[in-house]
Amino acid sequence: MTSKPPKKILLIFAHPDDETSSCGGTISKYSKLGSEIFVCTATNGNKGDLGTGDLVLKREELGTFRENEEKAVLKFLGAKDVIQLGYDDQGLELLDVPILENQFFDILMDIKPNIVITFGERGFSGHTDHIQAHVNAKNAFGKYVKFSPESKLLYTAMPRFFAEFRNMDLSEDEKSPSIAINISSTWENKVKALRMYKSQNDAQEIAKMFEEMYSSDNFDNFGESKEIIIGLFNSLKKFGYTNNPTEYFHQAYPKLKNYSDIVLSSNF
Repeated sequence: MTSKPPKKILLIFAHPDDETSSCGGTISKYSKLGSEIFVCTATNGNKGDLGTGDLVLKREELGTFRENEEKAVLKFLGAKDVIQLGYDDQGLELLDVPILENQFFDILMDIKPNIVITFGERGFSGHTDHIQAHVNAKNAFGKYVKFSPESKLLYTAMPRFFAEFRNMDLSEDEKSPSIAINISSTWENKVKALRMYKSQNDAQEIAKMFEEMYSSDNFDNFGESKEIIIGLFNSLKKFGYTNNPTEYFHQAYPKLKNYSDIVLSSNF
């Protein structure tokens, strides 16, 4: 890494575990580099799974349990603080406008981050809470940047060919990574952190996927499509892609000029 790491990074997501699934390796990496990492989570995830393995939870205790999981996970990853707004899962679109936007703006003004990371337009999955986190974080950043014009807004992203291979319904920004963070030194921390979310099946499945991809030949994960994916990777190296463990982001602000699906940076 050649540039100085940002002093403060704020991640704004919808549910406990969104931050680790999206960029747990980046959180761990930049906390080790000296950045102060803050995470704002809008809901307590109380409509999620009721445990995995031997863990069995009651619906009424899930929200508190997931919030406590998140606190433990982010402490492990090296984050400085987590702000939990505690709204009901699947309830963000029911909030009166602009309650959430104002809360995000107040948090931005309090923390004064150099980098803000959130979901893109489709929320990476189409989940209504993810989309509302995006809309309100984007709007709040639009007000915040008037006070901090050097700050950057980033969306979680993935290479276009992966999104299209998996038939994912993503926006153009979410399929247009401009920053690729190499998490070779921290992907194992991401897996361990995901494993700590014992209440959620999705977290366990993503952890398993990362283990399969990076503990061996990561292209084996594509089965019969392996050779096709290898060919795609080789043809796209000129766009800045590698087969290292990587988390991708699209820079939404400042808007990129003359951008054409090329990874422009390996750091923030």
